[in-house]
Amino acid sequence: MASSSGLDAANEAWERGDYIGALQSYIRLLNGPGSDALIEPIALTTGELYRTSELTADGRAGRFSPDGRFIVYETGLETSRRTIVRRATGDHATVADLPGVSATFAPDGSKVAYLRIAETPDFRAAARALDEATLTQRDRSTLVQMITWLITRDSTIVVRDLASANEIELPTPIMLKTALTYAADGRTLYFLGTREGNDTRTDIYSISETSDGPTLAVDAAGLKSAPIIDPSGGALVYIVPATSPLRRPDQPEAAGALPRGARTPSTFGIADLRSRRVSLVTGTAPALSGDGKTLAYVARDGADYTLMVGPTTGLQLPIKRTTMRMDAPALSADGTRVAWQMMPRDDWEIFTGSVGGSALVGERRVTNDIQHDVLPRFIGADRILAVAGEPRHRRSYLYDLSAGAGDLSGASADAAAERLPRRTRLFHNNTVRTIAPEYQWVVSPDETKVIVGAERDGDTVSPARGVYLVDTNQRVTKADLLARLRGNLAGETALRARGVSTFQPIAAAVRQAVSRVSVDRIFQYEKALFDFGSKHVSQPGNHQASEFLFDTYTSFDYEPDYQWFDPSAAREGETAARSTTQAFGGRTANVVATLRGTVNPEIVYVVSSHFDSVAVGPGADDDSSGTSALLEAARVLAGHPLPATVVFASMTGEEAGLLGSREFVRRAVEQHLHVAAALNNDMIGWANDQRMDNTIRYSNDGIRDVQHAAAMLFTKLITFDARYWKGTDAASFYDAYGDVLGGIGSYPVLSSPYYHQASDRLENENHQLIAETSKATVASIMLLASSPSRLTHLKIDSHVGTAASISWTPSPEKGVTSYIVAYGPPAAPLQHRVTVVQPRAALPLVAPGTIISVKAVNANGLEGWDWAHVTVSDQKPQTLTQP
Repeated sequence: MASSSGLDAANEAWERGDYIGALQSYIRLLNGPGSDALIEPIALTTGELYRTSELTADGRAGRFSPDGRFIVYETGLETSRRTIVRRATGDHATVADLPGVSATFAPDGSKVAYLRIAETPDFRAAARALDEATLTQRDRSTLVQMITWLITRDSTIVVRDLASANEIELPTPIMLKTALTYAADGRTLYFLGTREGNDTRTDIYSISETSDGPTLAVDAAGLKSAPIIDPSGGALVYIVPATSPLRRPDQPEAAGALPRGARTPSTFGIADLRSRRVSLVTGTAPALSGDGKTLAYVARDGADYTLMVGPTTGLQLPIKRTTMRMDAPALSADGTRVAWQMMPRDDWEIFTGSVGGSALVGERRVTNDIQHDVLPRFIGADRILAVAGEPRHRRSYLYDLSAGAGDLSGASADAAAERLPRRTRLFHNNTVRTIAPEYQWVVSPDETKVIVGAERDGDTVSPARGVYLVDTNQRVTKADLLARLRGNLAGETALRARGVSTFQPIAAAVRQAVSRVSVDRIFQYEKALFDFGSKHVSQPGNHQASEFLFDTYTSFDYEPDYQWFDPSAAREGETAARSTTQAFGGRTANVVATLRGTVNPEIVYVVSSHFDSVAVGPGADDDSSGTSALLEAARVLAGHPLPATVVFASMTGEEAGLLGSREFVRRAVEQHLHVAAALNNDMIGWANDQRMDNTIRYSNDGIRDVQHAAAMLFTKLITFDARYWKGTDAASFYDAYGDVLGGIGSYPVLSSPYYHQASDRLENENHQLIAETSKATVASIMLLASSPSRLTHLKIDSHVGTAASISWTPSPEKGVTSYIVAYGPPAAPLQHRVTVVQPRAALPLVAPGTIISVKAVNANGLEGWDWAHVTVSDQKPQTLTQP
């Protein structure tokens, strides 16, 4: 039998971030005696236990057919949206490729209805505007919404027979339409619709292949959205929204509409399809059981929340009352069990119980995690699927209710925790470092499979997301697991070897610098910032914090600068005020300290964090943590200048719309500042367990690898990575300087429940974690500012036969002695290497598709921190201009 001590030792190595040692031990254990018993624990530690198939790397809105035979998802960007139907078993073969959206299956899976997109002149104009314009995120969102609205207006309802591929177009007048769904009879289609310009009423219509056109299925005034059809055919449930879901996005709100943000009682409607009687219910989150016979929802009266359960078209009764926040009820297929999320303290937890008439029987706590546990749904009678984390990143877990069962009504939290169900992670991306944010979970009708929508590659910027099928009836084999471990071991070994080689010329100096980082000092910075309360640009604490930062940088012997501007003018895109002599008077300011370079002072590296917070709280993690790490990095490097210039930038107004970073970048561009790279740290101090882990949020692969190496060689930090910069100060730098970003932030691995809450307080911070992140920042910036930056204007001058001539702009840094040229096929792009001393090279044996990469090397033996790339085309020579 396999040694439990051997597994324990491997697990301990994994927990402290010694992935190479852990992976080697896991492989050895799986190749030893008694290894079958170790497959499950090792699989769950290193990734997925259940077999997972990638259906597409570019898809969304995955769903099962009611009979479970097919899977449907949408793919393509906004201007090329299509719907794919595939088999749910076997090789998942494609059954249909539909030129439209909003697909829905008949109950027996024999046919599918969808909205076929009409490429009208309006649609083509909107698509062209989206493709060609230089847009802010807000502008892009408006154009995407317009394209979606044009689809609802101009599309046609089409029914396709999946066996014959024959299609029938259903007759509909010119109207807005969306949210197709089949009735239980398999003939009638329901959809949400209205006429253009009517923003005060939307209706649910029915139509069929034999009807002359749509008719009202629910005759009730007002707005409706999100129709849910009872599978038994007896009822239809819809939400009453605050604004029309079909309103044209470039039009103002309808006359009489409530002000944005105004609160109204949440309401939904229940339509008895047999009697056509509609009942309006004050409540939220209505949910039907799988058989359609039972309805659950949450009612609220002041501070009291009530869980209501009962017949869908009958009387729902209160089965639980509480003053704790409650949401997201879910019912088992037969309606006899209910689960919901509730907030006993600062974060959501999952609870469950049985429905016994008008009472809740055997209430039980399912989770007791420090993160939010939300969105429960049943998988069979004895398992619950729920997700953990804050909305930008959640991970899915299965909970076995048959393990540790018992009535926990009135039990203490400790007693509840002792009897929690067994938890099993459902989905992962099966790599050591990369984060896979999850966004969607759909359970199959037989409750054995789950569709997961996720960014498995960790690319949170691209609109493309993957669609994955997890089969809980099939587990990974030992061969599968060994292949996973060996692949990860090869990747980790290579990452560490590159890191050791990269830092070798300056490793001693880096160790000396990071040894000066002080946890005590970091706590002092945090405490001072915390005591100012909210540091939002609208609050006095903002100005107090900027003065503290100015004085602190001064105490390190810098000569800091204020960058004053008017936040209201900045929001409106006007020229920001520049005077530093006027009184505060409603203005705000970045605080900037500069460590001038000794060799290449004209080349600038920016390290930034924002010091403001949301209005409701002190923002200890978001982002006094990053600000404190930045101050300590500035202190450690003060008096120890680097070859290039380093700017330490404490940004204001991030929470008000990236105002400070926009102002910093505006000035930098105006002054023709040569920003070679930027590191932005944001939310680095909250920990949900004993691990010292954080996430590298990057756009540049070279900077990502530098930061991984900095963490593993000089700190206790364990680093993950995600291609992410949207909604952060890093986005301002990306917009102006392109792919030059790195930095560290808790998202998306930690998912603090205190994010943007008044509870984001100092006592929730791990000060050692902040110190380790500061060390990683010091090491990273020392390497970056001491190395050649990425080369520009790499181009193929000629490609004749198998020979290619290339050239590039000489490195701007002084002291560059040579250039490394690497080339190879996409599977091995660095396969061949040559060294040259001039900014040009002649390469033999270069086939079309070859990737050519170049970096500079300086006199100290430091290589450039990122490659410049160009791909050999089979057409005429192409030039790739790097930013």
